[in-house]
Amino acid sequence: MQSSQRGNGRPKPFRLLDLPPKILLRIIPLIDIFELALATRKTRRVLKSLKIPVDHFIIQHLEGKHGFSFGIEGGTVVSWYFVDVPQVKDPKDFMSFFSIEGIDFPTRTKNQKECFDHCNGYDNVSIYNSSKHKSGYRPFRETFNVADITKRSKGQQYHNVRYTPITMSGAALPKCWTPNVPDDYQTCLDCFIRFVEVVFKCGVTGYHMDIKSVPNFGKFFTKNVIKNSCRTFELSGVRPQEDSPLTMEAYDIDWVLTNTPINTKLTINCDRIAGNFKLEVVGHIVKVSCLKTICFQPLMQKAITFNCVMKFFAYENLAQSQCNQLEIGSGSQLREIDYREFIATWLDGNNREFRYLDSRIGAKHAEHLKKTLFDAFKTEKCDMKRRMDNYEPTPLHILSDWYDGTVYPNARDIHRRDGMTATIVVHNECFIFVVWHKKSHKH
Repeated sequence: MQSSQRGNGRPKPFRLLDLPPKILLRIIPLIDIFELALATRKTRRVLKSLKIPVDHFIIQHLEGKHGFSFGIEGGTVVSWYFVDVPQVKDPKDFMSFFSIEGIDFPTRTKNQKECFDHCNGYDNVSIYNSSKHKSGYRPFRETFNVADITKRSKGQQYHNVRYTPITMSGAALPKCWTPNVPDDYQTCLDCFIRFVEVVFKCGVTGYHMDIKSVPNFGKFFTKNVIKNSCRTFELSGVRPQEDSPLTMEAYDIDWVLTNTPINTKLTINCDRIAGNFKLEVVGHIVKVSCLKTICFQPLMQKAITFNCVMKFFAYENLAQSQCNQLEIGSGSQLREIDYREFIATWLDGNNREFRYLDSRIGAKHAEHLKKTLFDAFKTEKCDMKRRMDNYEPTPLHILSDWYDGTVYPNARDIHRRDGMTATIVVHNECFIFVVWHKKSHKH
């Protein structure tokens, strides 16, 4: 132990970044990797050399707030958003300071316990100063104080000047404030996007937004989702009033379903659909009714999640869907016979790409549906020794009851003639049909 101590008996500092890369990669998921990357040039250089696998880097534009969510595989998730100075209630909370590309970010971090309850679900909050866009803007207000002539020493000036940031003159200033803060949220996002690209070798993987949080949604969507490849796109409704449910126009759902690239995972979140939205099957063409009738092909995206009331969704929509990963909310027109027909079609077919179907059902229908499905097919007890880490993610991976064994009495395995295995789960208000796919080597 003496070799690890200084001559005065105090222990030497532990040099975390001097550890071998393999050891560092095991420790990094346990620490706040993003703040570590922002700390110094050395930390950025070390993290860059490790080639850390990134799970997601999602840009968020929600309810007028703008930021991002960043997470590494098997590690922590960091959420960060940016707010204009006039919207800051207490600037004194911004006690941390980060600098990227010469631009300064006064920040309130999740480590400040006294601020945790005010972060609105976000970890870190940084400020920008939109006053820079105003004509005649000056970064400081000059306050002249005339010196007392009776107390002025020889050679001392007759006055002194105090500089105060104009936008924050009505409140106490954070100690880390500098005039070199960005002037809008897009500049903030651009800085962090370039930072993540350099340090973690990862571009933007997806977007989570609502229609009204960007000036021109169609132009934004075309530029960032259609022309640039991204893995996920999540559209949420808006609140007409503060206490209103999340509402989405039927036309907007139609537009997103029509224009989202087929390899982008699409998620739609809303509590209420405004307008007449209906999927009608006509031969092999799906007709969308949204105040007026529009014709387009069946659901083409490989992965779709509907977090909304699904009154418009019938079995014909499910049968003609091209989705390999489909999650649908409550209220659909699917019946017990439809779920049975869907499983029978999979058993008789040769689709090796399908991953899962997750549907919300009424609790009162669960027992009857379970009996119908388990009696209709040759099934066996669910394999309790199956190692979930060896398979591609499914809804069962995030179902807490799956790990404590509560689900197993409500689950059955079923085998197809080509050797593929699936699991049928009818538990509480969920019907989940999962086809097990081994993880590819890239994982």
